[in-house]
Amino acid sequence: MCDAVGMASSGDLTREAILATRSRRQYTTYAVFALALAAVCPSVALSQETAELDPDQVLDYAWLYSRGDDGIVFSDLGAGSQSTNVLSIPISFWLHRLPCCGNPITPDIEGRKIGVRLRLTGVIGFAAFDSISEFDIRSVDLGAILPGIEVLFKTGERSMLRPYLDIGWGSTSSTSTTLVYGELGLRSEFVWPWRRWELGLEPRLKGGYSFTDIDDFDLSNVELSARMDARYPLGFRIGGQTPDVGAYFKPSWYPNDISFPTPSGEQKSIYTQFEVGATLGFRFLSPMLCGLFRMPRLGLGYRFGDGTSGWSIQVGGDRVVRLPLP
Repeated sequence: MCDAVGMASSGDLTREAILATRSRRQYTTYAVFALALAAVCPSVALSQETAELDPDQVLDYAWLYSRGDDGIVFSDLGAGSQSTNVLSIPISFWLHRLPCCGNPITPDIEGRKIGVRLRLTGVIGFAAFDSISEFDIRSVDLGAILPGIEVLFKTGERSMLRPYLDIGWGSTSSTSTTLVYGELGLRSEFVWPWRRWELGLEPRLKGGYSFTDIDDFDLSNVELSARMDARYPLGFRIGGQTPDVGAYFKPSWYPNDISFPTPSGEQKSIYTQFEVGATLGFRFLSPMLCGLFRMPRLGLGYRFGDGTSGWSIQVGGDRVVRLPLP
């Protein structure tokens, strides 16, 4: 009897030991699985976050395409981990001439106050992301064709209002991204003579919008700027016209900011930029080149502000209002 009881007690203890061992093994298995899951999850999250880092989501196309009102411009601008090189080439044709800027003053346009010009702007360039290791793409090629129209209102002998509208097609060949970009702007001109100097003020307001299906994409760009310059004539003539030199200062403000990526892939917001530079051209009228068009004004500028810096080269894009020598 006692032996039977002892054997039963021994069997119970054996079963309890086995159950305890199984419980420890299961706990150990669960712990190992939990640790493995904890180790894998950050990697999975990081890989998902890395996959979401797309250059299309950090490029501010609306800002890159918005230099068409400054003449032929080559700009080199860098901030954080992005560097951009953009060439804008605008062409304009008079549809309804004004008595200004070298247009022949005939009886039918003398005294005219409203003019119309057709515009066509081509944009080419690229953006580089060499410092962002998460990007599979190191650069994105840019391109756009933007036809438009400009209406010129002559508000005085030394002032002009120039609203314009551009809308066209843009693409990035590196990522097969296409978009439609439109821009509405107002460029105004006010000019004053002071002794032999010509002083100019050009307040500008423009807003651009990109129509695209890219997720998390900054669709709009708004810029408020004012270009101030002073020009002084040189003491000789070329082709019967007087050359001059000038200096300018242009502050710009972006209410909805410009986005540039940092090395970690985060976004850097830029709200202000400044540009200073020098120009070379002609007072009032410039001489003809090969009898086809007048010599454009040349400019070299340096842009900076909010961690950005870069150079710009300008050909043409001069204001319409110009004053003769006193």
